[in-house]
Amino acid sequence: GQLPLPHSIPRASLSIKLPPRRRQHHVVAAMASFAAVTPVIVLPGSGCTPTRECNFYSWFGDKINATGRYEARMKNMPDPHTCREKIWIPFINKELGASEQCVVVGHSSGAVAALRLAERQKLKGIIIVAGYDSDLGDANERASGYFDRPFDWATIRANCQFVVSIGGTRDDLVPIEVQRRVAVECLGLKAGEVGAEW
Repeated sequence: GQLPLPHSIPRASLSIKLPPRRRQHHVVAAMASFAAVTPVIVLPGSGCTPTRECNFYSWFGDKINATGRYEARMKNMPDPHTCREKIWIPFINKELGASEQCVVVGHSSGAVAALRLAERQKLKGIIIVAGYDSDLGDANERASGYFDRPFDWATIRANCQFVVSIGGTRDDLVPIEVQRRVAVECLGLKAGEVGAEW
């Protein structure tokens, strides 16, 4: 027998020469791999606690969960005001399950954490919202530990299938010039380029 295939699965990818029973098992397994839910880790900005009650995080999580294709993962972060790298990165890995199958959406301090995470390990992709690459002259940012060495932009790009940066001109904490420089000069993004978009 032949299983009906959804239009989204290319038939060429399922041309398996096996006995009928084994063929059905492989077709079902292939269909399941296309239907996998992608985890999306949301990393908040400094002072955003409880996480779901701040900024756009709850709205965003609800919207992506509603698609059925993504699962928002967010928790109240430890050390929510200084956002120390030595505390956040292990928490992101252990408690939020960062992996090569995850998309990481980071806002402000969370964007910086997402960049440092992508330096260390492969991720499906990162979405940077209000990203920056210096302590901006702020003692609290300096204490976070993210800015005591240069960013390895080439490794960040190589470890992600896609990188997107979103900036805002009305951001009163991270100047748009900084957000734009990180997106264009550091990450090499271009307006409207799919997979590497500013």
